[in-house]
Amino acid sequence: MKRITILAVVGLLLVAPVVPAFASSVVSGNPVLGVSVADETFQSNEEARLTVVASNDGNIEDGGPSRFEEQVQTARSVRMQVDEDQVDAPIDVKTGTVTAGSIGPGGTAEFSFNVDIGNAEPGRYTVPVEITYRHARAVLYDETSTGPANIEYTWLEKERTVDLTIRIEERAEFDVISEGSNELLAGDTGSLAFTIENTGTQTARSATVRLESRASGLYFGSPDAPSTTTGVFVRSLDPGETRRVSVQVGADADLSPGEYPVDAVVSYRNRNDIAKQSNSLTAGVVVQPERSFTIEDLTTENFRVDESEATLSGRVVNTGPAPARNVVVRMRDAGPVTPTNGESAVGTLDPGESAPVTFTVAIAGDAEPGTNSFTFGVEYENADGDVQTASNPIRKRATVDESRDRFEVENVSTTVTPGGTARLTVDVRYVGDDPVSATNTRLFTSDPLSTSDDGAFLGRLGPGETATASFRISATSDAIPKRYNAAVQVRYDEADGDTKFTDEIPIGVGVNEADGGPPILPVGGGAILLVAIVGGLWYRRQ
Repeated sequence: MKRITILAVVGLLLVAPVVPAFASSVVSGNPVLGVSVADETFQSNEEARLTVVASNDGNIEDGGPSRFEEQVQTARSVRMQVDEDQVDAPIDVKTGTVTAGSIGPGGTAEFSFNVDIGNAEPGRYTVPVEITYRHARAVLYDETSTGPANIEYTWLEKERTVDLTIRIEERAEFDVISEGSNELLAGDTGSLAFTIENTGTQTARSATVRLESRASGLYFGSPDAPSTTTGVFVRSLDPGETRRVSVQVGADADLSPGEYPVDAVVSYRNRNDIAKQSNSLTAGVVVQPERSFTIEDLTTENFRVDESEATLSGRVVNTGPAPARNVVVRMRDAGPVTPTNGESAVGTLDPGESAPVTFTVAIAGDAEPGTNSFTFGVEYENADGDVQTASNPIRKRATVDESRDRFEVENVSTTVTPGGTARLTVDVRYVGDDPVSATNTRLFTSDPLSTSDDGAFLGRLGPGETATASFRISATSDAIPKRYNAAVQVRYDEADGDTKFTDEIPIGVGVNEADGGPPILPVGGGAILLVAIVGGLWYRRQ
């Protein structure tokens, strides 16, 4: 009987909060939810967040214990969703149902929805939201000495739709409507150019386009003062007006080829002189491989130790993707090997084109013969006339030969005998490549040989010419007939006026045996005796 009575009471409570005769007490009431938009102002063509604030001004019809009053005024399992089909604006709601739990009397809760607002005209738009919650409609209980007993709850589910109003305000909006080729080479500079349009409904005043590179190695300005950001002042842009923007952009030599984005943001002031900022726009830059060069068909001439006029020759080739103007190739110092004319200018080289280069070097006398690596740097001008240097130098190998005397000695001849003096003649042959002058030959001897005339002037000698040097040489009386060591050294002047000396060139000097006649002193005595005899005979006849 009691259960049937309770169901009857519940039925009555759905219509009105009537206190049943058998209940000691009842508390009734309901939550009263008010709904508003936290910020009703939006802009077209933006991603935004729509925040709806729900506040509970709960209502009490029949009072009682505070905890029961709070329960009948509390909205539980509060859920909210935007009725996207009924929105009268180009709004795409990205968030579904949002749940906020319970909202007690005097409490608030926020429901946030991510929305994409399309190209909406300025004005006011209605956004319906559906709210669902449950609450205790009434609390029935018996009053006892120890407190409420036999507590019963009556629950209700509530659903309602509230029309909210948002406003799309007038503003300037921007878009990149065209771009140039925007290509540059790694290790070089070029131009980033594009056209922006004010696609909004308000004039942008005192506008500045701020650009920012998102790629490490892509910069604005010159290589000497690179920056990741830059700005271009465009004064004002009326709705529908366009403006061409161009800035210098550069790429590090090690930046990989590819397409790189550049962010653009327009800062401006609206008609109320309030500072505003556009959404981020994007332009692109295409980076091509760096200009590169190589040297082919490298040959050498006179490339040997102790050579002041050695040469390296070859062809420099533009192996990169773009022309290079006013190309200059420079050979770098390589320790013992020093360039005396280490620069070769070849003009403009198109991709794949080559040109001859020649370098003159001096190779020191203490240089080690063998294969060595030599480095060449390439300097050129880009399309803007800026001087650039290829980041990767060219390395080539060449062999330094052993030194070679420029003079050869042959046909050593003398008739010197022990205790005698004679002439020594030597044929000196010049085997160098360029004529020399003031050639002078000096003779070096040691015991038992000596010379009182150790110098012989030969004058000018051309390649392959031979001159005979003559010296006076003596041998001691105790010299044994055989070949003795001696040497000659040649002093000469090169075409540039430098004086050079050869190493001592060893020669063999032979001491000859006497020819078999009487010794020098007996022959002299016999001659005196013969003169005396002839003189005596003449005297007697007289």
